[in-house]
Amino acid sequence: MQCHHVNNHTGRCERDALPGSEYCPIHENLKPKKKNPEGFAKRMYMIQDQQRRARHAELLDNDNRRSLREELMIARLLLEERLNSAQTEADKISSQGAINSLLSTIEKLENSSLKLDQTTGNLLSKTTLLKIASSIVQIIIEELIEIPQSELIVDRISDRIFKTIADIEN
Repeated sequence: MQCHHVNNHTGRCERDALPGSEYCPIHENLKPKKKNPEGFAKRMYMIQDQQRRARHAELLDNDNRRSLREELMIARLLLEERLNSAQTEADKISSQGAINSLLSTIEKLENSSLKLDQTTGNLLSKTTLLKIASSIVQIIIEELIEIPQSELIVDRISDRIFKTIADIEN
């Protein structure tokens, strides 16, 4: 079955539709959404080039956190390249604006990533870690109950677990 996407300039897409869909891989993520047709119109207006539109569709499939971390990694790589490319004092001075801009971008991406992790519950507080550790120790006690002097083993294990958690800096 042929893709149902129609472009005002080139006509109907000639690619085959995905199984179970009316659209090809490039247009699948660009098809009109019932919930937000305005968002669709904006995306269509901004991305007319087919290769860019396909890349945009790929990026839309990415998880926000992973995408944000990838962007952070790219910003850090750019900063590293910029720092390494400055050979003379004049290069270093002329790079200050770009370096400051990259540092600001990295800070914003890190803050956004932290907020996203906090919002989605991907960060655990020390209190939560202590509760998990207590549950783990309880499981160990139950499994080792028949071993002679298991209390000493469990005490050593639990001391190490709780010390490790206590040593973690916020």
